[in-house]
Amino acid sequence: MTGDSGTRRLVFLDADVLAAPMSRTVLVLASLAGAAYVPRWSLLAEAEADRALRPGQTRVRDLRSRFAWGTTVLVDAAPDQELDQMIDTSEADRHIIAAAWNAGIKAIVTRNVHDFGRTDLGRLGMVAVHPDLFAATILTEPTYQATLEAMAAGRRRPPNTPALLHAALGSEHPRLFEAMAHVYPDIEAAASHSKPPGEVFRGSQCLVCGKALSDLTPQVTGVGPECRTTSTQPTTP
Repeated sequence: MTGDSGTRRLVFLDADVLAAPMSRTVLVLASLAGAAYVPRWSLLAEAEADRALRPGQTRVRDLRSRFAWGTTVLVDAAPDQELDQMIDTSEADRHIIAAAWNAGIKAIVTRNVHDFGRTDLGRLGMVAVHPDLFAATILTEPTYQATLEAMAAGRRRPPNTPALLHAALGSEHPRLFEAMAHVYPDIEAAASHSKPPGEVFRGSQCLVCGKALSDLTPQVTGVGPECRTTSTQPTTP
């Protein structure tokens, strides 16, 4: 990972995203392909993710070693006083929001948006966003194609082509699949056996520009009205 975060937005990957191989691969490889964000996480989140992986799935710490990421993706844990200031975030996730805040990161990508309290997010000027919504909002078509090509190059078993990977992503990432449907036409999404998330965004800042959302409607999608017809690439906050 190049770590050129001076011109790209930092985002914090929750442990549940790191423990989801398809989601974490898309988000990390898209960043390497030039997407306008750089993922970070804490060592505590990494350890939590590694414990949650199923047998045979690659541990996050092994990925760091394999791809020579080293510690560049890691942020420091938050001091205890920052954890103590949390009000309505679930106790198990307070170390996530505190570590992100301690590192100056305003966006948490998580599969469990509801675990992050509205009061805490609002007080800290942060957002929590589901990886499907985040990727669908932020990734451009060329970056998405490059990401799937890189994924396919490293796979021997199906899904091992960009089109098949696109179909597989449709199962757990329906928004991303729909946003990129015309890139791989005539491809149907794989059937999903999971219950759709009840909430995909919490916070008061636009995912695209980082500015405060002016009304309640954009809080469903995380994108303000002024950004809906512009490029999906976010500006540096």
